[in-house]
Amino acid sequence: MRYRVCGLTVSSNTPLPELPSAQGERDAEARVRLLVRDSSLSELPRPRRWIFSDTLDDGRPWLTSAQTDSGYLVRIHELADFLIDPEGREIICYPDPHTSAQTLRHLFIDQVLPLVLNLRGQDALHATSVLTPAGLCAFTGPSGTGKSTLAAAFQLAGYPVLSDDCLVVREDRERILGTPAYPGVRLWEDTIEALGHKNGSALPVADYTSKRHLTPSAQTDELFTRPWRLIRIYSLSRLTEETKGPVTAPSIEPLSSGTAFVELVSALFRLDLTDRAMLIRQFRLLERILSLVTVRRLLIPNTLSALPAVRDAVLADLEAA
Repeated sequence: MRYRVCGLTVSSNTPLPELPSAQGERDAEARVRLLVRDSSLSELPRPRRWIFSDTLDDGRPWLTSAQTDSGYLVRIHELADFLIDPEGREIICYPDPHTSAQTLRHLFIDQVLPLVLNLRGQDALHATSVLTPAGLCAFTGPSGTGKSTLAAAFQLAGYPVLSDDCLVVREDRERILGTPAYPGVRLWEDTIEALGHKNGSALPVADYTSKRHLTPSAQTDELFTRPWRLIRIYSLSRLTEETKGPVTAPSIEPLSSGTAFVELVSALFRLDLTDRAMLIRQFRLLERILSLVTVRRLLIPNTLSALPAVRDAVLADLEAA
């Protein structure tokens, strides 16, 4: 089975229904192989050096990664281990016996694959992106600022969402291009209902979250076969810069290049923070992004009823570009 995501073709021994099919496409230069194996038969290589650790809000370990003699190990604690070869061409997954198929798919697509892209030399922003008549715009910001919810408001108005969490970016002939990920957005159940959808129309994301994957009623897979010019990046915030109080109406403000650089650095996916060559590559890419793409602060109210006004403010800003 073969699928398309983030400009790659993934061949997998397990179904990945969230991804568009890539059967019959030529993909020799951009293929990744996913193999899911029985964890009871696994003999994982000994970590040579732990290189990253992330925890949940309660302090429990969530994701850790290590270098091994044969590549990298990414461990999603109590859910699955992923072995990645040094070139990022093969990923072997050993799930915990209690990990469901839908949880495993989410971990691979949304947690591990962005790190594999980084290993392959393809840099990606933790960003949601929407295709508008003016071009592609991306929304960045910490978790909980409403990137996916805002993208869903655009989707409901007929603007395709091209990435929910991972946007691959690169320079091409004095332009920054964004490569689509896969259709749909991941939203909390109450958000889906508030937007006028029934939860039955959205599939569960994973067992450990109540988020559901909302896909457009009429998918246009051809939108995901090519990159699109990125013309604007909005950094989302729900607090005003001056008072640190709540936002009562949407507004768009300029960002200094220094502030934009710092915020985009924190939004980049990285597998190995000790890889100096990779860090230099990312810094150079960010310099080019800031010279070719306008980055602005988007201040948004903390209420779903304001979504149409936020959407209109963004579209007006894009039209004025």
